[in-house]
Amino acid sequence: MKSSVKNNGDKSGKTSSDRFAIYAAVVVLVFFGIVTYFIYQSRMPGKNDAELSYVELKQTIVNDQGMVARLAVTVQVNNGDEGWLSDNEEQLNAQFKKELTSIDLSSLRTKEGFVELQDELKRRFNLVFKTDKIQAVMVTEILLQDQR
Repeated sequence: MKSSVKNNGDKSGKTSSDRFAIYAAVVVLVFFGIVTYFIYQSRMPGKNDAELSYVELKQTIVNDQGMVARLAVTVQVNNGDEGWLSDNEEQLNAQFKKELTSIDLSSLRTKEGFVELQDELKRRFNLVFKTDKIQAVMVTEILLQDQR
């Protein structure tokens, strides 16, 4: 009889230690789950730390005396101005096409000409729309082809 009592005592001790191991594993898994969630939230691609908004204008093709260029630009504004940006997107597209007719396409072959185009578009857009909301105009696509 003594041996059977001893076995029951061992079984209850094993059961409580098995439960402790399960509880400890659950706590560790929950902890790692919470840590993973916060790491994911801090690196979410939708998070905009710079507080900027963008709109890409329609791709435009220009033919200037045998030199053909295909350009697309993105306009950048501060987060509070995204409403203005979406309201004026169509006018910005029209102005972009108009501005491209007055540039020298061969100047886009140099880095200086490229940067000058971006700065000039920003200046002209702000001037035409009588605002200072446009922070930058970035060329996102360019293809130059000389057909002479």
